[in-house]
Amino acid sequence: MASIPVAGRIEVTVKSMHDTTSVSSPTSMAPCVILAPADHVLGSDLPACLAGRGWTSRIEHDARMALAEACLIRRSLMVRQAWDDDVATPPGLLVVDPDRFDDLDALRDAVREYLPDLPLWRWDGEAILPLDPPEAEPPSDSEPNIPASLPFRPEPLTHDEVSMLLHGRRDPETP
Repeated sequence: MASIPVAGRIEVTVKSMHDTTSVSSPTSMAPCVILAPADHVLGSDLPACLAGRGWTSRIEHDARMALAEACLIRRSLMVRQAWDDDVATPPGLLVVDPDRFDDLDALRDAVREYLPDLPLWRWDGEAILPLDPPEAEPPSDSEPNIPASLPFRPEPLTHDEVSMLLHGRRDPETP
C-alpha cells in the first residue's frame, strides 16, 4: 500500500493494482467577503471569529467589488455542490464599520433583488451579527382571508370534441 501526495492537497491511496483507489481531499473553509474601509485596521478577533464559523476572509474596500466577489464565491460554491444532497449556504458578505459606506443601501437593495439567499453580516468589534435586524411579522388579529375554492367539475367531452382536438375536424362517422 502506497500513499502518494498529489499537488500537495489531494492524497491518493493505492492498495494494490487490483484494489479500488480512494481519493480524499481536506475540508476547505468557505470564503466570506469582508467589506472594510481601506484605512480600517482589522484586529485579530475577526479572523478568529471567522475561523470559528469555518470561514476564511476575502477583503474588499469597495461595495461593488465586494458584491462581485460574493457573486463569484456563491457561483463557485454552487458549482462545487451541484451533485451534493446537502447544499450549504454561502457565508455571505460581512461589513466592517457600516456607517462609513455611503453606498450601503444600494448594496442592500442589490442583494435583496439579485441574491436574496446571500446573508449580509456586520462586525461590531466582538461578534458577527446580521446587518439588518430580522423583520418582525405584524401581529394578525384574525385568520387570514383565504377565498373558498370554486367547485370545479369538468364536463365530459363528446366524441366530436375529442375528434376536433386530436384531428382538427369532426369525425365523419359520428351522426
